[in-house]
Amino acid sequence: MRIVHLFLLAGLLALSALVLPARAADPHKLWEIVSQQCVPGMQAQGQPRPCALVDLEHGFVILKDIIGPAQYLLMPTRRLSGIESPELLAPDAPNYWAYAWQQRTRVAQTLGRARSDEQLGVEVNSAAGRSQLHLHLHIDCMRRDVAASLGDHRDDPWRQWRAWYFEGHRYWVMRLPADALAHEDPFKLAAGRSDYAAANMASQSLLLTGARFADGSAGFFLINMPVNFDQQEQGSAEVLMDHDCRW
Repeated sequence: MRIVHLFLLAGLLALSALVLPARAADPHKLWEIVSQQCVPGMQAQGQPRPCALVDLEHGFVILKDIIGPAQYLLMPTRRLSGIESPELLAPDAPNYWAYAWQQRTRVAQTLGRARSDEQLGVEVNSAAGRSQLHLHLHIDCMRRDVAASLGDHRDDPWRQWRAWYFEGHRYWVMRLPADALAHEDPFKLAAGRSDYAAANMASQSLLLTGARFADGSAGFFLINMPVNFDQQEQGSAEVLMDHDCRW
């Protein structure tokens, strides 16, 4: 019995080593910034600071992140804990991905140099791969090697998940046309990948990036990086981004 307990304890310690670093920060800080500073300031004075933008009509804010020269965060003005929030799968849920993609030009403006859509991405981490208990989508630069590897999927069937192998891991990728965000929500596309994914949204991480396909047309790649503790993957597609914008 003692041996069994030792194995269980070892397993719990290993899991804690993966999860606890992501919990180190004050998990409510982003929500405090949104609810106690940005939104009240906009309502009372028409001043969004410290946010760069407060869109009360569509229910989101844009905040410059402290990490990286040009990373921004999109956050809802109502309390949503993260990707696992059931409200995100409601039929009338706002498409925060579409709003975030519209704000991608801030990255180039902040850097002072042009960025193609293939160099930009929007990403959300899993519950285990984040430090905050308020939904936030990262808007920033992509890694060059990620964009190059995704090129192998330029002819994939539309809107079908395909295995994508990168750096020794298996993820999932879906090719989407240029107008996809007008009527499709990546949260719902991820939930539709499988019954397991739909029931375990907390263990999903998603990244949307611009793409140029084999026929010259533009569109998107949507990447799903599920949590896999066996391979020490917390479900953080953020590792596919380049917060230093070196490309």
